[in-house]
Amino acid sequence: MPMDAKSMADAILRALGGTDNVAASTHCATRLRVTPRERGRVDAAALDAIPGVLATQVVGEQVQIVVGPGRVDDVAGALDRLLAPQPAASSRPLPTRAISVLVDVFTPLLPAFVAGGLLTALHNVLAGPGAFGDLAVVDAVPWLRGPVALVGLLGAAVFALLPVLLGFSAAGRFGGSPYLGAAMGAALVAAPGLAADSALPAIHLAPETGWVIGGIDVLAIDYQGTVVPIIAICFALARLERFFGRRLRGSARLLLVPLLTLLTTGLLAFLALGPALRFTADAAAIAMEWLYTSAGVFGGTMVGAVYSPLVVTGLHQGLIAIELGLLSTGGSFIFPVAAAANVAQAAATLAVWVSARRGSKLRALAATATAPAALGIAEPAMFGVTLRLRAPFVIAVGATAVSATLLAAFRVEAVTLGAAGVFGFASITPGRVLPFLACLGVSIALSFAGTLVWARWRRRRGRPLDGDDGAAPRDDSVVRSPVTGTRVEVAALGDPAFAASALGPTSAVAPASGLVASPAEGTVSAIAAAAHAYGVTTDDGTEVLVHVGIDTVRLEGRGFRPLVRVGDRVAPGDALVHVDLAAVTAAGLDPVVLTIVTNADERAFTAVDGALEIVAGTPVLRRKRTANEF
Repeated sequence: MPMDAKSMADAILRALGGTDNVAASTHCATRLRVTPRERGRVDAAALDAIPGVLATQVVGEQVQIVVGPGRVDDVAGALDRLLAPQPAASSRPLPTRAISVLVDVFTPLLPAFVAGGLLTALHNVLAGPGAFGDLAVVDAVPWLRGPVALVGLLGAAVFALLPVLLGFSAAGRFGGSPYLGAAMGAALVAAPGLAADSALPAIHLAPETGWVIGGIDVLAIDYQGTVVPIIAICFALARLERFFGRRLRGSARLLLVPLLTLLTTGLLAFLALGPALRFTADAAAIAMEWLYTSAGVFGGTMVGAVYSPLVVTGLHQGLIAIELGLLSTGGSFIFPVAAAANVAQAAATLAVWVSARRGSKLRALAATATAPAALGIAEPAMFGVTLRLRAPFVIAVGATAVSATLLAAFRVEAVTLGAAGVFGFASITPGRVLPFLACLGVSIALSFAGTLVWARWRRRRGRPLDGDDGAAPRDDSVVRSPVTGTRVEVAALGDPAFAASALGPTSAVAPASGLVASPAEGTVSAIAAAAHAYGVTTDDGTEVLVHVGIDTVRLEGRGFRPLVRVGDRVAPGDALVHVDLAAVTAAGLDPVVLTIVTNADERAFTAVDGALEIVAGTPVLRRKRTANEF
């Protein structure tokens, strides 16, 4: 019976001769690497007998314990805690991790965003004056008012009730109950209804009897359309749920864990996290207004540069009150900048559509996200395309900054709200429509051209956006060679564990170049700290490990340049890493590239025979047929 990571680490430590016999401990993508103080105290037989240990071997002064890529991180972490407890830290910069979390949370919601964005844009065009003349379409054709209102309702609901959707997605992303996350989001949206005359009559609070703390009615804050508060709250919710879950058992756990989790998270949300983050949005909006009005043209540049990042975090919601105030006193600079930002995201997404492989998911997503962004709803484009690829988002932000500079120079303002996109001219001050359209043209041209140049530069470097340039068609029954080179006999490998295929069915190729590609379509599920090994999990659950070189963990990442990150989607032929083969061989190490199916117990694969010289993308492992497949 398999052991958990802690029990396994404890058994390994005992077989190694105890804590005091471990001089150093590290791990690579497949094995623990332990340097004992006294080799004679290591019980090799006991190590081999531990459930989950696939092989053990001694290399120089090091004892190598092969446990496989699926467990090595957990077992190594448990062993480290037994040896010297210390907090774990991520190697990725905080902004990168934050963007990754946002993309993970928003990706499942993209279909709703695309639909809601298109419906909202359609409503704005039909209900707003100026798009097709002086009168709105609904004024010219009164019987359309009801249907157009329904279209607007269906679109607006996605964004008005955004905390509910985000709560479900974010709680699941952080390992908590998605339904508790949705409940917490619903509470945030519903809270202002406590003081409304007709909403929530059973728990109605008169405005003068609200819960006022420090002059703030904490139950009356409006969280509709916000992003950061609910994500931060769900981060806390997931940890509180685990905290209570570890301390309660049986029926008490079933009854009390959801209750205590929702109650404690609710108190934390309404008394601390929610107000702090909601008022951060207000502070950002006030700072933006001050910057624009005080710094002239440079203020326009800065506002254009920060607008899209504010949308990503949801802090742009704080701009609504300021924009309404500006409109009441003459005109708003926010609407034109928002339009420039939206069309820049649309143009970058269109460039991705042009550059992505035909039939790829990225191309399909770019096609559906471009129109909503052009019509004023940029979230599908940002979270589905530009922010995921990062560079197009930055290019679009730069284009917006240039456009916003020109908008400030021409003093372009809006006199009413509308669709902040290509139809935004209907909301612009008379006499400033042509400068507005020219500025939008600049934003579109810079964003589209910049993203197109970047995509082509990336392709020339062997990094297509989504399996471009002859990527092999998807076939989950085969695993393909990640490199071009010469086949190597697995049994002749210089590492006993690899030679014995202890981790699973194995293919070995001596690479002719340093560009290592994905052997299958799936998700990058693991990257070794030394950047020498990459796990790819296919949609059907096959776990494939690409291991570059033997004992290359000793290089500690020198000579390895990762081209992907954990969570990226890859197709056969997509570059995983660029390896300096000269650096590997100069260190006296074998650069052979190993491709291993590590969950072969569930999915048996066998080697595919072929010519000695092999081209990247050629099948090297094939799933065995079961009896019912003949």
